[in-house]
Amino acid sequence: MAGWVLAAERGYVAAAVGDPGDPPGDAEPALAGLSPAQRAAYAVAAAGAVASRYLAVGTPRSFGIVIDDAGDAAAAALALVAHRTWFAPRDVRCASADGSAAALAAATGGRAVSIDEALACDIVHLHGAATPLTPAKLRRGTHVNVVHHAAIDPELARLATLVREAELPALAAGLVDGRQLDEITIFAIDGAPIAAAAITSSTGWPG
Repeated sequence: MAGWVLAAERGYVAAAVGDPGDPPGDAEPALAGLSPAQRAAYAVAAAGAVASRYLAVGTPRSFGIVIDDAGDAAAAALALVAHRTWFAPRDVRCASADGSAAALAAATGGRAVSIDEALACDIVHLHGAATPLTPAKLRRGTHVNVVHHAAIDPELARLATLVREAELPALAAGLVDGRQLDEITIFAIDGAPIAAAAITSSTGWPG
């Protein structure tokens, strides 16, 4: 299990209940030397995994990742690492708006597929803005983590359960319910400041 993901979850719970939570656990030295951009990628990946824990189906078997281009592959692959804290998807589908899905597949151990195939998964991590989300492209029961302000069709926004990052602390703390039945759920990640602060505390990242 990824300690930095668990630290992020504790951070969300603490934000909801007004409690600083448990003292930081053992530091993860391998994360201490990361650049600010890399730290941000870890925080976003952790936020998405925490959201999926409460909004995705109970035992997701398929995980789809969609990126804009090969430059997003490393950060998007981190999302799969974070999700494996709680999930063990057997089918990892990788797609890219510019046709560079092979690079993403190599980074994740998944398989390159079309965007439509990647969107037809139990959990979808949409890392980029080039692929608009519409009702026709998603199955009922799918959970989507949206990164980088991807375009969400207005009809889909009405049909789906849309959760903003400010609502994640209450979900993680059990103050509000997560998934109910087979609805489409969408989590919009916007910088993940709570996750970043929690991971910083846990790993001893310099400020």
